[in-house]
Amino acid sequence: MKTRQYVSFDWAIKRLLRSKANFGVLAGFLSELLKEDITILEVLESESNKDFKKHKQNIVDLKVKNSKDEIVIIEVQYDRDYSFFHRILWGTSRVVTEHLHEGDDYLRVHKVISVNLIYFDLGEGEDYIYHGSTSFRGIHKNDVFQLRANEKKDVDKDSVQEVFPEYYLIKINRFDDLAKDTLDEWIYFLKNEEIKPEFTAQGLQEAGRILAYTKLKEEDQIDYNNYIDNRRRETVSFERNSVKGLRKVWKKVWKKENGKLHDQ
Repeated sequence: MKTRQYVSFDWAIKRLLRSKANFGVLAGFLSELLKEDITILEVLESESNKDFKKHKQNIVDLKVKNSKDEIVIIEVQYDRDYSFFHRILWGTSRVVTEHLHEGDDYLRVHKVISVNLIYFDLGEGEDYIYHGSTSFRGIHKNDVFQLRANEKKDVDKDSVQEVFPEYYLIKINRFDDLAKDTLDEWIYFLKNEEIKPEFTAQGLQEAGRILAYTKLKEEDQIDYNNYIDNRRRETVSFERNSVKGLRKVWKKVWKKENGKLHDQ
């Protein structure tokens, strides 16, 4: 039996999953990724949300919390943007400052975790999920800086790393389609837009009910089809520009090396 067609997650998160009634889908995904129960508080407005049809900045921010009142930002993006890392740095910095009011003690700074679903070819590496955090190492001994017992009580953290933002980079296209656990089931869905009957990951079955293409209103189906067509054109345009750029670079290198040979 043919698997039902589901809409892409990056489109759904902007059009269908912004409703509180559907927060269970996103909460399920984050709970599987972070290995703890997550509650969605609200969708944070960004420039892309205010002007969705232009598809200029493909970022959607979600404010969530866990049992420790940690704030998590999930950024979904699929465009070809080489300012990616600067953008996620700006995003976490913005969240920190927005949630610290004037006169507040710095100990009230919220924990921020940036979860990024990457739908384009970025960097190198064999894995498809990368985690980044801040640690301090000695430049002579290479030891990791640790807090004393009384200092842990003062900052209400077990380690310095827990104070600083953390980053998850999920390279969707690197996934090998072998779902070895419930998180992999989510990655499989994000890549293939399919949900297998045996999948048990939190939020996935709810996603299946909400994101079925055939259940969309006619105007949403039209919008989705246009969205996919635009994304394909953007992909082709990016690839062509990348090839042109490489040709220019190699041409400059060839001229430079050829000039050296003539000078010898």
